[in-house]
Order: sequence, then C-alpha cells, then structure tokens
Amino acid sequence: MDAVTDASLNPALAEPSHRLLGTPHDPKTPLIICFHGSGESCELTWSELARLLSSKHRVLLFERGTLNPKPPQATSQLRYFLKAQDLSGPYILIAHSYGGAFARMFLRQALADVAGAVLVETGQEGGLDAKIAAAQVRKRVLGEKPLSVIRGNSFIDKKKALEASEKVAQTEQQRAALAVQWQLLHTSDEEDERMKKVLLSLSKNSRYLHIPDCGHNVIRDRPDAVAEEVDWVLANVAAARKSAWWQKWATKLENVWR
Repeated sequence: MDAVTDASLNPALAEPSHRLLGTPHDPKTPLIICFHGSGESCELTWSELARLLSSKHRVLLFERGTLNPKPPQATSQLRYFLKAQDLSGPYILIAHSYGGAFARMFLRQALADVAGAVLVETGQEGGLDAKIAAAQVRKRVLGEKPLSVIRGNSFIDKKKALEASEKVAQTEQQRAALAVQWQLLHTSDEEDERMKKVLLSLSKNSRYLHIPDCGHNVIRDRPDAVAEEVDWVLANVAAARKSAWWQKWATKLENVWR
C-alpha cells in the first residue's frame, strides 16, 4: 500500500512540499531520502525510480523548492522536517548531480543516522566547501557503511556529434580540428571518471557502476540500475545488522560457557 504525505517546512525557511511514499513507518526499515539535481525537482525525473523503490521501501522525495537554498540551509530544513514528521533514521541517501552536495552536507550534520548511500553522477557538481569534501574523503566518513557510486556518460551526445562530423569531414584541416576536439573530449572524460571514483573513498565498503550508454540523467533514464544499487546497499545494511546481532549473541554464549 502506498501512503502519500504532503507537508511543508517552516514557512519562514522555505515553501516546498515533500512527498513520503511507500509502506507505513517501521523504525527498523531505513528511510530512503532522494536529493534532486540543480534546476529540477523530484516530481518528473524521479517518478519511475520512486515507483520502483516505494513498492518495497519508504521513500522521501525531498524538494528544495524555488528559493534554491545552499547545502547548509537546505540540510537544516530537511532535518527540521524529519523531526517534525517523526521520521527517524536510519536513512539511505540517493543523490543525483548537484544533489550530491546536499547529501554530503547531510552526512556532515547527521552522519550517525545514515546507513548507506547511492551517489549518481555526482562529484563534479561543486556546491560543497572544498575543505569539507576533502576531509570526508580522507577520513572515509561512512566507515563500513555501504556506498554505491554510479557514473553515466555525460559526453555521450558530444561523442555522437563528433562521429557525425567525421563522416562529412572533407579536408585535412577539418580532420585536424576534429582530432583536437576528440583529445579534449578524452581528457574531459578521464577527469570526470577520476572525480567520480574519488567518491569511492568515502566508504571502506563501496562499489562503482559505469553505464556508458546513458547520459548524465541516469535517474530518469536508467531507474532500474539505480534501484538495483539501492537494493545492494540495503542488503549490505541488513547483513551488517545480522552480523552485529550474531556477534552480540556469541559474546553472551561465550560468557555463559566460561
């Protein structure tokens, strides 16, 4: 059964409405929080992914609204909303593009409540203080908490355009100009990959997925792949809890046998 709740933040802070989808509240089940990219909302881009996830999980589509708050302000607003709606952790974070800055600010402010994360086409967006970003990577702030980093192919349209130009190029000058553009494209692609792979160091338990036939908007175009990575994160969270439970009982039994 899907339950949809529209709620506003403190009017003094912002005007957006968020949507809570999925099963009734279960404190043992992580709440999935979705952070959309710049210049968009969750309303259309995330609709299919939200449908896939909310059939099994609780999902919060967090809308930053037209006031365009910075990551610290937006994160404070989100935490205010979670508390007001009695939506306690643990949380699984899904972020796309510029939404990565907001997800990582949430890590800074509420790390203990985060159980895992899926970062989709993030890492190149900026928006987060460089010192904070570097410290999170250096300290591996997520520890053993599962992290999936998904990279699409932001340059797929540019590549197709160059391939089309090559087919009609007639002079050596045209072909030389195209060669320069190809080199710039390869350099940009390598840098994009590097920036995204840096994110893997946020956790000791991370994995990387590259989808070369999909552009930047992986959330919209490949929601199935994102949902699979969320399932992987949740499975790792469950496995960690089970391991902790067995360790607890093993210690108790060991004390009894002594």
